[in-house]
Amino acid sequence: MTEPDLGALAEAVRIAAEARARHSRLGVQLETLGFLVETRRGELAEAQRRLQREQSDVRRLDKLSPTRIWTTLRGDAADRLSIERAEADAARLALAGAQARLDSAIADAARVRSRRDPLNGADHAYGQALAAYEAALRAAGGRDAAELTVIADQLGVAAARQHEIAEAVDALRATTAALEEALVKLDSAGGWSTYDTFFGGGFVADMIKHSNIDDATAAFAKVNRALERLSTELADLGAPTVTAVEISDALAVFDVLFDNILSDWMVMDRISGARASADRLRDRLAQVAEQLATSAVDTSTHIGALLGRREAILTAA
Repeated sequence: MTEPDLGALAEAVRIAAEARARHSRLGVQLETLGFLVETRRGELAEAQRRLQREQSDVRRLDKLSPTRIWTTLRGDAADRLSIERAEADAARLALAGAQARLDSAIADAARVRSRRDPLNGADHAYGQALAAYEAALRAAGGRDAAELTVIADQLGVAAARQHEIAEAVDALRATTAALEEALVKLDSAGGWSTYDTFFGGGFVADMIKHSNIDDATAAFAKVNRALERLSTELADLGAPTVTAVEISDALAVFDVLFDNILSDWMVMDRISGARASADRLRDRLAQVAEQLATSAVDTSTHIGALLGRREAILTAA
């Protein structure tokens, strides 16, 4: 009768324990994304209601009604209609942004689910591998059988954590790169906004400024999607999430329609606020990088210690 290969059985336990831990952590990620999807659905519903309200306001001013008659008598019908149309345009932009955020969250949830579902039998496979290893150890009569079983299990769990840390580091790098790109675009928008406010600007300067505002807004939307992925990766590591940076979708709309000193100052203030938030985010990402580096070293050290202890048991006289 051929004796069981204890090394192969121990490796099977390690692999099964890693898959089991991975399945559990992906479940945490999926739960986090489930809450995010529901939040995004609520945001989309609110954006739809807001657009309906704004469109209703435009219709009331755009047709013969008591509201239209009253604003005409006051002499500000054109201004009021322009404002309401601008608010409706802003609401459309907000709705498109809310839909994009929901689509992104749903796609992320589908991505995590596709990684978790193939591991749905991990608990059963782990139980089988563990039972086979324990039976072989008992048959071999090793006095350290129990400890070797624990070591195999802990090695699998540590390997899964090492994998999760690596994925979080990848997400962090993507977020940092997106933030740096967004900051370049934001600084460019800020420069043209300052020029337009204090030096008269003109049509060409306005066009360039509005284009840069649009680019910065789109860039920070990418940053925030990257942050959602990073927060998901951090969730199963027990790390806190990272706050997003928002630039109002309505900013460029109102700046185009009401190109005056008030809107110019508002744009500068929003850009300044976004820059401050982005700087805080950069500092926070640096802290996350340090935390992940520490976790990676700790996990690697733990794996090394486990391997050392296993080797000592197996080579003892």
